[in-house]
Amino acid sequence: MKKYCQVMKIRKNAGLYLILGLLFLLPIFTKAAPTNTSKIDTVTLENPLKNVSSIEGLLVTILNIVEILMIPVVVFFIILAGFKYVTARGNSTKVGEATRALTYAIIGGVLILAAVAISDIIQSTVESF
Repeated sequence: MKKYCQVMKIRKNAGLYLILGLLFLLPIFTKAAPTNTSKIDTVTLENPLKNVSSIEGLLVTILNIVEILMIPVVVFFIILAGFKYVTARGNSTKVGEATRALTYAIIGGVLILAAVAISDIIQSTVESF
């Protein structure tokens, strides 16, 4: 019986093992090396703080960067809450966890958007004087 359970665990995770294996072999399949090495494009990174001339501008720029980084995180947690709802299958404790996860994700997204909106309001008010 113990051996049967081990085989079932391996079968249950076989898809995960297959996906992970393919991800590790992906560079080999795609031949990630450039074909023409004589014309390699140079990549330049621009400084996002180049146009910042005041502390207010620095704070707004940092807040915009945080917004850009956090919106995909919020979307990920909303999708994760949806998967929790689907996998709950009517179990009241798991449905409660999924509801809590969705609530926290939405509250986090609203807080991020509210912070950006408040900073824009404060910046426009200060600039008007």
